[in-house]
Amino acid sequence: MTDAFNWSDLMARAGLSDPFAPGTSRKNGRAALRKLVPLMELPAPNVAEIHDLTIKGADGNLAARLYEPVDPTNALTVFYHGGGYAFGDLDSHHRVAQRLAAISQSRVLSVDYRLAPEHPFPAAYDDAVAAFDWALNEGSEHIGTDPEKMAVAGDSAGGGLAAAVAQARREHIHFQLLIYPLLQLAETRKVKPKMLEGHMLSTQALDWIRDTYCGDTSPMDPRISPLFAEDVSHLPPAHIIAAELDPLLDEGVAYRDRLQAAGIPVTHELAKGLPHGFFNMTRVWPGADKHANTAFERLRDGLTS
Repeated sequence: MTDAFNWSDLMARAGLSDPFAPGTSRKNGRAALRKLVPLMELPAPNVAEIHDLTIKGADGNLAARLYEPVDPTNALTVFYHGGGYAFGDLDSHHRVAQRLAAISQSRVLSVDYRLAPEHPFPAAYDDAVAAFDWALNEGSEHIGTDPEKMAVAGDSAGGGLAAAVAQARREHIHFQLLIYPLLQLAETRKVKPKMLEGHMLSTQALDWIRDTYCGDTSPMDPRISPLFAEDVSHLPPAHIIAAELDPLLDEGVAYRDRLQAAGIPVTHELAKGLPHGFFNMTRVWPGADKHANTAFERLRDGLTS
């Protein structure tokens, strides 16, 4: 399946527009992602309850969704969806968030942060921090969670947001789960270009994400590229899961090395033969659900340690 898989071809066969293709409108790209993702995912394990919430963002209210596990601990994980800062929402990552809650036994707050290009940087970052602050300050009253047992998690661009929030609020975060995270946008030309094309992210897509999200801000800004933060000391323990067929593979390894050099407990798992985005592809990629479940078990263990 690895050789045959091509993201653009899959979108075309489904009659949908590739979100990152030239000429695709934001509306069509976002609709395509919402339609295609559920077709590629296995059903998530059951949770006890799911609630749609309104929480405080950086510049007004944000939609959020709370997942209550069947047998919850008192931990809370704030989850940031992927989508290149321009796509994705609560629905596109519904099953991922539900699986995360069910396996980790942590309540999960999935956040619908503002998207570019309507809201370029720093909107997504500011909303991500504001959502975490809301969960930290209001979680015990409104959700019943322990502010001493807070985690952040995210995939792709959401993984970059989770890492940036962990840097901004390091003293309040117990664990961070970074799922094939987008940790920098300063260098989009990768060493292994063969791995870029056809597997969800291409050089063209990364250039588009950088130009759409960063605007006039340097991509070296650590709020955009947490890999380049000067100070990574005293960060919470982390688990980083990487995909072998992913242009973001090397930066995940580099961040692991930086954290380890700073004395931060960090584990790193490589999902061999899998592409970027495979947590949303558990139906079509053998082993994807196993790797996702293992990552969520790491979060569970990290929150209970």
